[in-house]
Order: sequence, then C-alpha cells, then structure tokens
Amino acid sequence: MIARSTSHPDTARPAWLEAILWAAYLACSWTWCIGMFLPVLLVRDFGVWGWVVFAVPNVIGAAAMGWVLWDGASERIVSRHRTAVEWFRLVTVVFQLWFLASFVAAPITLNNNHIVPDAARFAIVAAMVAGLLFGLDVRLGLLAWLGSAVCAAMAASRGGLEWPGWPGAAPNDVLWLAPVCAFGFALCPYLDPTFHQARQATRGGTARAVFTLGFGVLFLAMIVFTLGYAQWGNEFASGAGGLALTAALFIALHIAMQLVYTCTVHARATPGRGPWPAARIAFAMLAACGVALATPHVPVVAGLAGREVVYRLFMSFYGLVFPAYVWLLMIPRGTADSSDRGVPGRRAMRVFWLAVGIAAPFYWMGFIERAELWLVPGLGIVLASRLFVAPRT
Repeated sequence: MIARSTSHPDTARPAWLEAILWAAYLACSWTWCIGMFLPVLLVRDFGVWGWVVFAVPNVIGAAAMGWVLWDGASERIVSRHRTAVEWFRLVTVVFQLWFLASFVAAPITLNNNHIVPDAARFAIVAAMVAGLLFGLDVRLGLLAWLGSAVCAAMAASRGGLEWPGWPGAAPNDVLWLAPVCAFGFALCPYLDPTFHQARQATRGGTARAVFTLGFGVLFLAMIVFTLGYAQWGNEFASGAGGLALTAALFIALHIAMQLVYTCTVHARATPGRGPWPAARIAFAMLAACGVALATPHVPVVAGLAGREVVYRLFMSFYGLVFPAYVWLLMIPRGTADSSDRGVPGRRAMRVFWLAVGIAAPFYWMGFIERAELWLVPGLGIVLASRLFVAPRT
C-alpha cells in the first residue's frame, strides 16, 4: 500500500529509477479534475491565454516546493498544520469523486451514444473503491502516466486533439485572473499530503530533481494534453458535437484513470493523520454523492449551468481558502499568537476567517459572475490581512 511503500523508498532500486518513480507519482497525484478540466473552461472564455495563466504558475509553483523546503521542513509543517492538511485532503478527494460521478462515470452521451459503456463505468467505480481501501504502490504512478500518454496518442490518432491558435495580446479579463492563479498554485502545494509524502521520501538534490522532473516535464505533458482536447471539452461535457466517439472514450479513460489515482494516493498518504480508515473513506464518498445528487438542482447563474457553478465553487477552496491559510498562518513569521510548536493561535485564526469571509463576495463576482476585475480587490484583502497577524515583540 502507499502508506508502506512511499514512506521508506526501496533502496534496492537505482537512484535514477527512484527519482523517476517519485516524479511520476507527483505528476499524477497533481493531475486532478482541475488540470484536466479547468483549462477547458479557460480556453473557452479567454482562448489559449487562459491556458497560459493556468499552466505557468501551476508548473512553477508546484515544482518550487522541492526547492523551497529543506530536509526536515516538511515534517515540521505537517506536525504543526495537521488539521489543515487533513481538510485539504478531504476537500480534494470529495472534489475528485464528485467530478467522476458528474462528468465521467455518469451516463453521458455523445451524438446519442454512451461515451463510457455501463461495464466500464462499473469498473471505474470498482477501481476507485479498491484503490481507496487498499492503496497503490508508488510505482503505479509511472504506469498511470504512461497510460495517459497512450490515451493522448490514441485520441490524437482519431482526431480528438485540436490546438488553438495564438490570439495575440492577452485580454484584460485574463490579466485580472492571473494573480489569483499565481496565489493559489504557489501556496496550495504546502497543504497537499502527497507533496509532503514525496518531499519526506527524498533528500537534497534528489528532491529538487524529482519535483522539477515531475512538474516541469511529466505534469506539463498532462496539461498540454488538456489543451489539445480543450476545444472539444465543452462538447464532450455536454454530450454534443462532432468529437469522434472513440476519441471521447480515450479522453474519458485518461480522466477516470487519473482521478482514481489522485483519490487513492491522497486517501492513503501518511502525512497528516495517516492513511484513512474505512469510515473516513465512506464519509468522503457519501459527501461526494450528496453533492452530486444536489448538483442537478443548482440553478443557472450568470449563464453557467449548475454543474459548472458547483465546479467553480469547489475551485474557490484552491483560489481563496487554502492559499489564504498558507499565506496567513503557515509562512514563517514571528507572532505573539503562536504556541511553542508553531500552531496558529486564536487571533491568527480569527484574522484568517475574517479575511476569507470579506474576500468571498469578491471571489464570487470574479469566479461565478465572471467579472474578473473583482478578483483584484478580493486578493488584495487576503494579502493585506497579513498585517493584522501581530508580529512578535
């Protein structure tokens, strides 16, 4: 299980192979329904510039953790912020399970044909349950990445990839979105238990190489694949349009495979409170089912279908709540409101929740109403709130 095999790397493997395995583990653990679907929405709204403002801070921010954290720092972060790491893990798994139920394992049709046959949908759910309960070896990350590479090649051979042209100057709206993307992708990795799993299992230059290869090459290839099917993505999600059924099937297989892997390694990671017991896994699955059942009843907002509204609301955790926590409570600072162990004190927590609450309406306007200019003052509120976390005197 991942809890066993990722805590203590197999020293019998050559160092170069160990690095590749951990790099693939990171790339696939970070290939969420964000990397596989958010660019679809951004390309729809902003053209290829939407993908750029997503991809650049994502790759750099994720890879930076291997360079920023020195040996032993990850263990201290997790011990001080264990509850936040657990909340990040829970929201992430519920998000992936909801997306799987709503977009992939649901009986979606394309030109009146089922994209994913009934037997395949059953197999996806069975694989998810088995993975959550029994875990995965770190080596399967490389297999998952290679499987997605095969899916990309097969989808391309059947006309499933179409590359958008370069539109010229970036539109103003995407420029307002860029700082929020940078804020989220730079800080969210420090709450991700799979990042800490990999950082604790590697040391020094090896850690830097693993994170650089994992995100600068392997994960980047994943989101380039997303860019390739982004033109078809909205048709694929709605079940209409001219995408060939076989190409759609390979795209769906890629998404399902990565979601299963992501959920499994998050649930079985040892940083935080350790691998999840069966009761916590059941709770996450029930929570995702509850959100999925409620999703069809969510009304259209600002021209967005209910399913996209729910997706964007999940995204607010990674654009606002979690990075605000890291910014206000985790980045090293001297405070008069911390215990000796560095656990955030009451004043700091009050500042955090107040900042999130005040910024939330601005993020709603930017993410849901799609008036992106509102994101600028929303982010400014969070950044300025650090001034109210009292320094040590």
